Amino acid sequence: MSNLLFSPQGRILKNRFWQGLVVLTVATVIFTALPVYLGPMWGMLSLLLIYPYICVYAKRFHDAGTTGWWVIAVWLGALVLSMIEGMLFGSFFLGEEGRAIQEEAAERLAQGEFQVFVEAQERLNQRMLPLSIASSIVNNVILGYIVGMLKTQPVQNKHGPVPGEEWQDF
Repeated sequence: MSNLLFSPQGRILKNRFWQGLVVLTVATVIFTALPVYLGPMWGMLSLLLIYPYICVYAKRFHDAGTTGWWVIAVWLGALVLSMIEGMLFGSFFLGEEGRAIQEEAAERLAQGEFQVFVEAQERLNQRMLPLSIASSIVNNVILGYIVGMLKTQPVQNKHGPVPGEEWQDF
């Protein structure tokens, strides 16, 4: 599993890609919830997932015979999807109370009361946590499906030989 998550070299078949994506999705959900319940400093842990995501997606792109740099398109796609999901469902999760918290936070920030602003942001993060988690899962499924459906090159390419059976790679 460490080769799957921590090495961008080589190729992986669809089933190994999905295994890696499931592990990363679970980690993403955990790392999304940690700062809400344990404090904002825990949010920095999510940065640790960038490299494993690069590795898993890059190897899948390699298996299709293309460059791993396409992972940038995946990130942009995730950003666009998150924005759309936020616009469509954000007000539902925020509610009237959330909008009142936003207004108060903006007023307090304008008055220089930064600590009150931070506390308001923490309350807003709690309200938006279900949307953040759902968005992460939905984005991984949609983008994973798109990348996972790329055809495997049936011959050796510049990224390595055709991956073997999963028992050989696990």
